[in-house]
Amino acid sequence: MSSQQPLSDQVFILRFWRETASGSGDDGWRVLVRNINTRRRDVVDDVQRAFAIVTANLNVAAEAHQEQAPWDVGPSTSEK
Repeated sequence: MSSQQPLSDQVFILRFWRETASGSGDDGWRVLVRNINTRRRDVVDDVQRAFAIVTANLNVAAEAHQEQAPWDVGPSTSEK
């Protein structure tokens, strides 16, 4: 069994609302993405971009977790 610490939960709040573009009559979704772990807030114009932000944040957290994992390698020995 590995002694690595588990990856901490990543918490996001996504708030969706409809917004009418001025004069054109075209409605579009706006999304506020809040990452509770980093306190970052982004507002985007569509659902796909919102989930792209979430995916990118999850990948960064996973990479940072992997970098912190201890190596199971013994000390190197040099022969002279």
